[in-house]
Amino acid sequence: MTDDGQGPAEARRAHGQDTCAAHPGTDGGRPSAPAAHAAAVFRAAGARDVLELGSGHGRDALYFAREGFAVRAACFSATGPERLRAAAVRQGVDGRVTAEAYDVRDPLPLPDDSVDAVFAHMPPATALSTGEIRALAGEVRRVLRPGGTFVHTVRHTGDAHGGGGIPHGGDSREHGGSAARFLPRDLADALAEGWTLDEVHAFEEGDPPRRLWRVTQSLPPVAAPDITVDGTGLLCVTLLLRLRKQIDGAAPGTVVHVVATDPAAPLDLPAWCHMTGHDYLGPVPGERPVYALRLTAGAVATRPDAPWHPAGPQEAADGPRETPRRPGPRRSGAPSGTVPDR
Repeated sequence: MTDDGQGPAEARRAHGQDTCAAHPGTDGGRPSAPAAHAAAVFRAAGARDVLELGSGHGRDALYFAREGFAVRAACFSATGPERLRAAAVRQGVDGRVTAEAYDVRDPLPLPDDSVDAVFAHMPPATALSTGEIRALAGEVRRVLRPGGTFVHTVRHTGDAHGGGGIPHGGDSREHGGSAARFLPRDLADALAEGWTLDEVHAFEEGDPPRRLWRVTQSLPPVAAPDITVDGTGLLCVTLLLRLRKQIDGAAPGTVVHVVATDPAAPLDLPAWCHMTGHDYLGPVPGERPVYALRLTAGAVATRPDAPWHPAGPQEAADGPRETPRRPGPRRSGAPSGTVPDR
């Protein structure tokens, strides 16, 4: 704890906020070297939107926007988003930038599989505990779409500030009122478990130089489909009835691609998967609106004539009927954000 009773993360937030207020031009206009690398990686992967964690004054967020990405910037400082939004207006990219205050110790305020790429220049090393770092990595994985890319930098234990200063437990040290976490390589590798670890690049930044790793890791892409359900032109209930019929009897692990032109599909399909227990894998890159899911063992069967309602024991055993009746008026049990009876 610091003299005023703050923990290291709270002290870092206060330090960063004071710096933002006193030195609004601290970050300058040029992007960081890791951001330039990330933009090239994201573009090669076909990413269209980027979430940046720890955006500060927004030099990297603004750079991503100028490069054509839609950017959601999250800043640890409460004053950073307002300054970033103003800068986006001045640079003419405000239509591609949203900014908000965000504490990296909290769950990300985003749905599953909702962003193409995530960038973080040192936030995972801002004096977080090992548990908090793992939780943040898990949140990044949750919001990334299949095939998504995560580029982040961390100060490592070879940094000159990795020893000395005021210890705060583990590999956290405080220097000049700001605490940081210095990661050993084994923890950096552990954070990439279940990912494809594309690169760990050592580099230096600043004066005196900070020693960091630039880590590039990606999620496996959506698997090729075992079943394709063509729902072109179908509205929600009819689409789900067709989906239910075509997956009847398919084995757990089966990957299903659903072609869905209904504008509600990006909400309805993940909601239906959440209700039934199947794994929603997200949108499939390409020209057509295609969404992927994976069938799971023990998933909840739904009624043949009402896909938003669990089936009774006999209905689950019988499977779908040949000619399902048209659903009646919407019931209150339908998930929020869906229009099941159209």
